[in-house]
Amino acid sequence: MSITRLVSVKLTLFCILLLPFMASAQVAVSGAEWTSVSNFKFCSGGTCETFRKVKLSVNSIEVGQGVSVINLDTGKEITEFLVRSIKYGRQVKMCWIGDNEGLSETYITVVGCKR
Repeated sequence: MSITRLVSVKLTLFCILLLPFMASAQVAVSGAEWTSVSNFKFCSGGTCETFRKVKLSVNSIEVGQGVSVINLDTGKEITEFLVRSIKYGRQVKMCWIGDNEGLSETYITVVGCKR
C-alpha cells in the first residue's frame, strides 16, 4: 500500500470517528435555566415570525411544563405552549426550547443556559 493511500485511509477513518462527536454539539436535556432570551420563532398555519423582544413567564423549565411568551413591544402574550424538547448547545451555552420532541418549528432561543 502506498504512503498516499495509507494517509487517505487514516484520514477517512479519523473523519468517520470524529463526525458523530461534532454533530452532537447540541444534546437533549430534561431541564434548563438561563439568563436571558435571545429570540422566539413562532410558526402557525405555515407562516413563521421571529420575535426578538420577548420575555418568558419563567427563567427555568423542565420538559412537560408550560411556558408563556410575551411580546415586549405590545405587552401581550404571543402564545403559551407545552415544552416537549430542550436542546443544549455545549460550546455556546445556549438552549433551544421547542414545542415538539423532534425538530420544532416553534422554539425559544435562550442564552446563558445551564442544564
